[in-house]
Amino acid sequence: MCVLPSSRCCATLESTIAADRGGEATDEEWTFEGSPLYEDEDVDDPFEPFNRLMFRINGMLDKAFIMPVSMAYRHLVPNPVQTGVSNFVGNFFSPIDAINFILQGDGEHVAKTVLRFVINTLCGFFGVADVAQKMGIEKKQTSFGDTLKKWGAKPGPYLVLPLLGPGSARSGLGKMVHCGLDPLTQKAIINHEKNLRRRWYYVIYGARTVITRADLLPFTIELEKISSDMYVSTRKAVMAMEEG
Repeated sequence: MCVLPSSRCCATLESTIAADRGGEATDEEWTFEGSPLYEDEDVDDPFEPFNRLMFRINGMLDKAFIMPVSMAYRHLVPNPVQTGVSNFVGNFFSPIDAINFILQGDGEHVAKTVLRFVINTLCGFFGVADVAQKMGIEKKQTSFGDTLKKWGAKPGPYLVLPLLGPGSARSGLGKMVHCGLDPLTQKAIINHEKNLRRRWYYVIYGARTVITRADLLPFTIELEKISSDMYVSTRKAVMAMEEG
């Protein structure tokens, strides 16, 4: 699966690399060598045998299915269409972001997230157009992992989950709780027959996976070029971001 835990890491990693190089990063210029993410520090990885196995299995699934589809999506689908799909998927999960902001006690972003969802759903063709952004209402993503961090939970050991990918124990728990908060997931699990809700579940989550993987392509390709052990390099990058 994806080397990094979410598309939000793209911006974090890109800015880190750009700052380290003293300028703006482009697809051709990204490099991980010399980045603060790659300082030689010990990482808590007591489950390494299990993690390496899951990392290998996820990697095989990625190369066989997810990466080829994501590359086709990134290079063949027109940018305006990609933007619309990303906007729609992001808008769909906005209520879960709002729940996490409530749990974090962040009233400002609760209000902004709910307002963005209402505006984009009603005026932006269910979120395809980010009308709220044009009105100056900025988007902020969050997760239950962020909520746990806000409550003071430490990252914990490194953990690679089947299909969900790498992260800390804290972020891994956050990914699983996300499924519990998502009503679409619950409907798909409860209703075993092939119905509209279940098809929507696969379509939206599939689109989210492809979008995230497509965003990460430049980073993972560059990382594979300079890494002697992709598992170790991924672990360092992911855990550095978890601590950040």
